[in-house]
Amino acid sequence: MDDFASGALVAAVLRSLADDGIAVSAPAPGGALVPLAVKRRLLADVAATHGLLPLLRVGLILPRLPPDPAMSALAAATGPQDLFARWARLERFVHSRHRVVVHASGERTLTASHTGPADEPPTPAEDALVAGVLAALLTATGVHGLSLTLGPWPVYADGTFTAPPPDHRGGPWHFTWTSVVVPPAPSRAGTDPARALLAGDLVRRWTLRDLAAELGMSPRTAQRHLRAEGGFSGLLAAARADAAAGLLIDTRHALGVVGFASGYTDQPHFTREFRRRTAMTPAAFRSAFARPLASALPSASARPVASARPAASALPVAFARPVQETPQCT
Repeated sequence: MDDFASGALVAAVLRSLADDGIAVSAPAPGGALVPLAVKRRLLADVAATHGLLPLLRVGLILPRLPPDPAMSALAAATGPQDLFARWARLERFVHSRHRVVVHASGERTLTASHTGPADEPPTPAEDALVAGVLAALLTATGVHGLSLTLGPWPVYADGTFTAPPPDHRGGPWHFTWTSVVVPPAPSRAGTDPARALLAGDLVRRWTLRDLAAELGMSPRTAQRHLRAEGGFSGLLAAARADAAAGLLIDTRHALGVVGFASGYTDQPHFTREFRRRTAMTPAAFRSAFARPLASALPSASARPVASARPAASALPVAFARPVQETPQCT
């Protein structure tokens, strides 16, 4: 694992560079991880040719990318300290070679550094990418008036990035802000009609022809429309993973229930595909990012007697309907 890097971040780099009109020759990520050497070579080439500014700006593309479960979990942070704690957990789970270490934090300040092995510390290009992504995530989680310096160099203020010298060598990262207003959670289905249709009934055995019919277009037109999302298969996989991530973060349903409600064929399929997209098993993802329950359980003496069947409102949407009793096989 030490020889791999986040596929989501590499995909964000490629999309951001394309939007900036910067052509690069690098393979598109095919899963949650890409070879570390590929990522480092890509960043080094960009920094050498175009400086660090394009890498600092990569985080700005994240809201326009298809939802990624790990990024969704990071964006759900309730403030700077929570975001950096989540980032640290993600680094541990993917066995990241480089780590963001928080040295001090206060009500409106946070100081951190980007560290790594003595024989292979983060490069200036890697510093720029990670710092820029964290700055973008901080603003997405409700931080206002954010500014950032890398060592002595101011690189972010008033919503604008400014590149440090290409050969700058590390130094502490100083984040300051004026206030934090946590935004309301967005709808998980998003506004894209294709994604909304899939997310509305993930247990359905969707085909491209089914989706095209629902959208009122031919399968060929639908596939062309979905090309930016990785095609029909890519969009369906992303919708499943995002739904599963939401249930893992916000509920305590059994993993089998989460997998079924998210449209996976069986538990091995759930574990395999979710890990391919996030580099974590579902259980590990829940352990890292689950939110506390909304309220503590009542005391044992005050608890009502449990019913034989959970209330429909407590179950995922796929289960929130009357069901007919059937004999159980043994």
